[in-house]
Amino acid sequence: MTSDSKSVSSNLSSASSGRTSSGRATPVSEPTGNIVPTSRSGDFMSFLKDVLSFTGDLSSMTCPSFLLNGISLLEYGAHWSDYPHVLAEITKATSSEERIKLVARWFVSTLYGSYNKRVAESNSGEKKPFNPILGEQFLASWDDAEYGETKFVCEQVSHHPPVSAIYFENAQAGIYGSGHFSQKSKFKGTTMKVVQEGRVTLRMKNSDEFYCLSLPDLNICSILSGKPFLEMSSTTFIRSSKGYTAEFHWYTKPWLYGEYHKFDGKMFKDAATTFVQDSPAQEQLFTFRGKWVAESRVTDVATGEDSVLFDVQAQPSADIIIKPVGEQSELESRKVWQKVSEALNSGNYDVASKEKTVIEEAQRALRKSRAEAGEQWKPSMFYWVDDASDNEAVKACYTYLYSAKESIGTGSWVYNNSPHLAEQSAAPSAYASGTQTPSDAFSTAPSSVL
Repeated sequence: MTSDSKSVSSNLSSASSGRTSSGRATPVSEPTGNIVPTSRSGDFMSFLKDVLSFTGDLSSMTCPSFLLNGISLLEYGAHWSDYPHVLAEITKATSSEERIKLVARWFVSTLYGSYNKRVAESNSGEKKPFNPILGEQFLASWDDAEYGETKFVCEQVSHHPPVSAIYFENAQAGIYGSGHFSQKSKFKGTTMKVVQEGRVTLRMKNSDEFYCLSLPDLNICSILSGKPFLEMSSTTFIRSSKGYTAEFHWYTKPWLYGEYHKFDGKMFKDAATTFVQDSPAQEQLFTFRGKWVAESRVTDVATGEDSVLFDVQAQPSADIIIKPVGEQSELESRKVWQKVSEALNSGNYDVASKEKTVIEEAQRALRKSRAEAGEQWKPSMFYWVDDASDNEAVKACYTYLYSAKESIGTGSWVYNNSPHLAEQSAAPSAYASGTQTPSDAFSTAPSSVL
């Protein structure tokens, strides 16, 4: 892929882009820019009244077009690969102790892009992404001078409830992962609480050890002021198949004092089959602390050696490569939402609302026709596996995690062509349609870098 076949839209000034002149991230805690156009302030107040009186899952509410960011929720999953070299370097570990630390480092590297970057680059509040249509897909890749290409695919595998499945792989390094995520949200006081349900499983070809990850909960703050931003909350875990565990505690800023985006935690070996908080049987290995939007540090319990775990500002994330919209299939995110995004970018919110309604009505008609014909829709790239029917090692790993965080659920969406399937005697279940392979998903056509 030649450089003249790519277009880069990241040449924003350092003041507006959330990056320094060297291209490194500059995190933002409380944005100064209001996301509500002055002409829409009345509509915004009406929407807030509806939200505050709504008792169900807020994701089912229709959001005014002027509060949409023009991006599908599927694109957010790509932040699992923001730093391809950090992912690939996990395979260089020569011990389980070193590997759990590198997996934790990679996990922390995914957070800035997922939960702060959009606010930092615009210095205005967080807007809502599009709810993906059933079967919608997002495909991307990244190039790294040392580790080659990292690929990513995401598919909306359920609409009610909304669930997005992801897969990422660096074939040269021999590391890959799959998982899924969904959100349930409700207002509590003046903050929107978002419980993230789902999990990610990370595997390597040069090791039989794999890793199971849970997801953090989120607080969306300052909604009433029109300057919303995200904080992470609750506790998350990484559990390896050999009993190594990383435990993360995410802190929201106290009302009158303190700082935003802080976290701490520890890594330990635990032979138990279920998690017990601060169990004396846990063999402590490392502690860590810091800010997930800036620098975090890790300390070796045995030696006292202290070092950087990950520093968001020390290096820019990799450029994401996406095919031009004209070369995308009808189910790819930017093709699906093209007209809505164009209207939003031009500030024509009425047209955006009309185009969004066209998509939603078409989906309703499609669901109705399937129901009348007795057809069951199936994802093209993923299939579902219950923990109870998975292999014993996976079952044991997630049993441990479930005892600590029930939001991981009791099963996984697995990529049809995941390399670990070739090592198992059983092929993917009949639920998988298997209509798309990695070579189908990624072509050598000219692409755009965003």
